[in-house]
Amino acid sequence: MYATTLNRASLLIVSILLIASQQAAAQAGHLDLTFGNGGIVTTDFGDQGNSNKASPNAVTIQPDGKIVVCGGVPSHTGFPVPAVARYNTNGSLDTSFGTSGIVSIPSIEDVPLTAITLQTDGAIVATGSNIVVRYLSTGVLDSTFGTGGIVSLGNDFPGEPTTGVLVQPDGKILVANRYLLRFLSDGQFDNSFGTGGTARTAGFPATGLALLPNGKILVASSFSGESGFISQYDSNGSLDTTFGIGGQLASPGTAAGLVLLGTGDFLSGGSLTNNSVLPVGGIAASSFAVSRYLGVGSTDASFGTNGGTVTSVPGFTAIATSGLAVQPSGDIVMLGTASHLPLTAFALARYTPTGQLDTTFGSNGTVVTSFGLGASVSANGLAIQSDGKIVAVGSYLLTVPHGLFDTAFKVARYLGQ
Repeated sequence: MYATTLNRASLLIVSILLIASQQAAAQAGHLDLTFGNGGIVTTDFGDQGNSNKASPNAVTIQPDGKIVVCGGVPSHTGFPVPAVARYNTNGSLDTSFGTSGIVSIPSIEDVPLTAITLQTDGAIVATGSNIVVRYLSTGVLDSTFGTGGIVSLGNDFPGEPTTGVLVQPDGKILVANRYLLRFLSDGQFDNSFGTGGTARTAGFPATGLALLPNGKILVASSFSGESGFISQYDSNGSLDTTFGIGGQLASPGTAAGLVLLGTGDFLSGGSLTNNSVLPVGGIAASSFAVSRYLGVGSTDASFGTNGGTVTSVPGFTAIATSGLAVQPSGDIVMLGTASHLPLTAFALARYTPTGQLDTTFGSNGTVVTSFGLGASVSANGLAIQSDGKIVAVGSYLLTVPHGLFDTAFKVARYLGQ
């Protein structure tokens, strides 16, 4: 009887410890072990030359949970070509999409896709520095859009990669780079917008885009990688002078991300440089910075400290912010590339809806995912699933013999709660 009781007690203790360890492993910010290999998916393109690199630049989530990534993939010409990849919910490539889960445009060289969005019919719209493309949900270019599914902007709008694209409820497509562009659903310029379908954005270049319910347009942009601007436009492309000061407001640090909240307020997030700290290896010290604004274009002083909050990542000198998103819980997530040369890594920070660093997330509010010494990574895109899980995408480069690089897409998924 005593031995039986002792055995039962031992089993109970083991069960309690097992449950506790499982709960600890399931902490918000930890890699989701049900995804890919230990929470990370690597789509490897093998050894390539210096200019022929893979670059996953943006990500979005379909209503069925599949993950759609746009960027550039290596080609036989020696330069990357535009591409879209789609992954199943477990991280495997969706072989029903394109060719084994990836579609590319071999005829267009060195123009990676840098922004992506979904239409309500499942079509995928993506943009690069001088192209806009639309795919059917199967991965086939949509022949009803532009010329064979592609709108080429040529040299009329040269410059920086596009970092914002969205589809209006009426089917018109907004694109933000150095300009704000609007297209009809067939890919023709919307001449009712701006001048011939275009309006010049404040700052250089645009970094974020959001559409208000009343049709007005918010655009984030950055100048020299240090200061940011938020501008608001009327639905016809003219600057809305009722917003901020003359239609614009400045943000602390870069404005690398923009999220419209249901209240009409909005968040802007980026990197804030600390000029009091001398650069290390040519990289100045910088931190995550997120601010909240009222819809009229003024700082919401109730958020964080006087409207914003700044967070450094322990062990890393600099943060280059690349993503800002809000979970269904209202918690705010930021993504960036953390650097302390020669090490680079994915970095995340999470804040409560009131702007306080969420110490229940990862390690006291921040998460770092390293891919090993010698590997150079860049975190480029962030999306939140409907269940709150966090998806981050970025590029991976590892120097191999003969001056080549092993290059790959990295897709990581983190637990949201």
